[in-house]
Amino acid sequence: MNIRLSRHETNELILRLEERKYGRRFNSMELAQKADLPLDDINRLEKQLPIEDPQAVERLAKILGVSSDLLARIAGWQEIPMEQVNQIYQCASEPIGESSPDCLRLGMRPTPWA
Repeated sequence: MNIRLSRHETNELILRLEERKYGRRFNSMELAQKADLPLDDINRLEKQLPIEDPQAVERLAKILGVSSDLLARIAGWQEIPMEQVNQIYQCASEPIGESSPDCLRLGMRPTPWA
């Protein structure tokens, strides 16, 4: 069965991804600055509203250390198989350089991005 993540789940995963990659959690403004995007795009992400600019989505995905496809599922823009939800939480807890093959298949990026 496929589901869409709740806003709470989306925001929790974003925070975990920030911690995974940078060792700390960002507020919305810091994430916008890190991604070089308008704060409105970060607010849209946090509210599970689509971001129309594919380059902005890719930039956000890169900053969070995931593929744009995985970001779409985390952001609630696309459905996700229920069995992948726990796997995403587990993968988001792994250090950035230590992604397992299962996490890489999900769309986690194995190396840090500047």
